[in-house]
Amino acid sequence: MTRLLILADDLTGALDAGVQFTNKGDKVVIVSDYTQAYTDNSEADVLVVDTESRHIDPAEAYRRIHTLVSEAKKLGIARVYKKTDSGLRGNVGAELSALLDASGEKTLHFVPAWPKMNRVTRNGIHYVNGKPLAESIFAQDVINPVTESSVTALIMQQSSIPAYTGEADVGIIVHDCETDEDMRRLAAELVLSGSEHIFAGCSGFLETFPRQSGVDISAANARLSSRLLVLSGSLNAITCRQLEVAEENGALRRHVPMDSIAENNWTETDISTFAENFLKEADTEIAVVDTLSPMKQTNLTPDELAQRIAASMGKLAKQFLLRDSGRTIMIIGGDTLLGFIRELGIGRLQPITEVSPGIVLAEYSWQGEPHYLITKSGGFGKESELNDIEAYLKERTGAHI
Repeated sequence: MTRLLILADDLTGALDAGVQFTNKGDKVVIVSDYTQAYTDNSEADVLVVDTESRHIDPAEAYRRIHTLVSEAKKLGIARVYKKTDSGLRGNVGAELSALLDASGEKTLHFVPAWPKMNRVTRNGIHYVNGKPLAESIFAQDVINPVTESSVTALIMQQSSIPAYTGEADVGIIVHDCETDEDMRRLAAELVLSGSEHIFAGCSGFLETFPRQSGVDISAANARLSSRLLVLSGSLNAITCRQLEVAEENGALRRHVPMDSIAENNWTETDISTFAENFLKEADTEIAVVDTLSPMKQTNLTPDELAQRIAASMGKLAKQFLLRDSGRTIMIIGGDTLLGFIRELGIGRLQPITEVSPGIVLAEYSWQGEPHYLITKSGGFGKESELNDIEAYLKERTGAHI
């Protein structure tokens, strides 16, 4: 029986939330289609739903969360967690309001920090890598720039529910948190006491949650290649630097034609030819395809452009899979991952383990066979992350994960 429902606004976020419980031995199911959230998933201890609501209108984001939480109450799911982006991108205020309204509770505790990823909240101000949020890399996000560092002010841009830093009897309560010890203290007060039923935060706070089941699940029987094929749809500065470092260390790197993608004329034949030629050229341990080629001015909205990029990168990933390149596929960016999942018609993912914080190895079924991929949000990881993942895979080549 599902004991915890997690609602994430994109697919990489759903995976890095769910893996916190896989690490504890729980049965975790990731659902990529929110309209099928409760279909044949009752065996999951932890059910994680990608609401795909980061880029949409706030009113629609509110509706999706409210509907899912209301249905969860009818099904007897005891606890609900609204997983937010660690850079507070997306419809944070609308979605937190929907959770609180649908739950019938008086208060919602929100812990946006993730200290081990250098996301901390101090005196109600959110910091990323030491900089106030509105001065961080997330202020430069192409699709969802964040221009407010005060967490309560950011929430109230989309919410009429009062938000407070510290203690309050009603509304959304934002908790300061700067260290792992702060996380554990908050968990003891809010989660382990069993007195609260709804929470919100990024994946960091979920690390402190207790195991949800009493039965061990069997480990996945994954065997992975040490040769890495990376498909990146992220424009985040952290990812851009990671790709540069990998290339500096010998990785093959090529760009998809962004002008053609924006104009919607990168055809299936073009994609197939690109994949075939790329694999012929790829004689390095790490091979990278990204979306960082120059692009002319476009009249597309950021959401429309994101959808075209996701669809094209999803088709390209499928072409690589069909050619069985003998490489472990890694996908960077939630939109690109969703494009891949939709292209293959995959409804469920199961996280297996964290390769490193925020970077997840997951299993999916396609054409009756298990397959594996590594996923990462654009804003996570060290500069050397791709080379570190290659080393991780080399250590485990020929061994079960």
